[in-house]
Amino acid sequence: MIIICGECKAKLQLDDHLIAKPLLKVRCSKCKHIFSIDLSPKEDVVELKQSFEKPKKVIAICNQKGGVAKTSTCLNLGVSLSLLGKRVLLIDFDGQANLSLLLGKKNEPSFYEIAEKQITISKAIKSIYPNLWLLPANSRITLLARQALQQPKEFGFFLRENLEPIKEHFDFILIDTPPSVKFFTPHALMAADFVIIPTQCEFLSMNGVMQMDSVIRTFASTHPLDYRILVTLYDERNTASKVIYAKLKQKYPEKVFDTVINLDYKMQESQIINEPLVHYDQNSKAAIQYGQLAKQIDIILR
Repeated sequence: MIIICGECKAKLQLDDHLIAKPLLKVRCSKCKHIFSIDLSPKEDVVELKQSFEKPKKVIAICNQKGGVAKTSTCLNLGVSLSLLGKRVLLIDFDGQANLSLLLGKKNEPSFYEIAEKQITISKAIKSIYPNLWLLPANSRITLLARQALQQPKEFGFFLRENLEPIKEHFDFILIDTPPSVKFFTPHALMAADFVIIPTQCEFLSMNGVMQMDSVIRTFASTHPLDYRILVTLYDERNTASKVIYAKLKQKYPEKVFDTVINLDYKMQESQIINEPLVHYDQNSKAAIQYGQLAKQIDIILR
């Protein structure tokens, strides 16, 4: 049975076994408002849980294959979401710090300084554009992998636990990861609600997708994750690209985004001047496609 809180209007689930019992007061789990739902004299207060899941907001962008536009996707998808009015945090979780470099924040404190208690996560986050923030990376972040060997097992949840206190401040958190399945990618997956696997339409990139699928499946028993494959740097004039794109859709039905990101030389131009493509040329083909992707993501993860 679904009832509505009279204070915050949240939809609440009343378990069926309680309906037959005398019940006078209940408490909304969202706003803690206590209200009556019948005329029973019973004074027990039962807290009701919201009947819908929390929105998924943490997105890991992963592929062990390099050169598939992970960083470009993290940046331009994040900016596109911010232009939809969403509050977006980008996390550079890669020792190469390319995302931070593109946004002019390469040598700022990173998760390494957070782990060392030199700075809090809220202080490390930098405002970049309206509705867009960045938690930068630097070369020292690679030391986290070495530290993990000397830490207790719980260190495996380091990223997830650090994000928990700040998640409520953002609509989406996008994590850019290195081209590897060691340390940083597993941590990102453990913190994520959803995964985007960017890939080019070439044989080696398809192999990277298969390996990411395998890695995600290893988490299934304790941390099940949904994912989608994003075709990037797509050259529609190339016959081989078309063939591999068709094979991807055949092998992973319902897992490949309808939107593809075309090969667009405006992307390279925008990177030279350290500006997101969707700001540099909002009418370029790839910029429009990232805008379409942002709308799809907003719908999928509601």
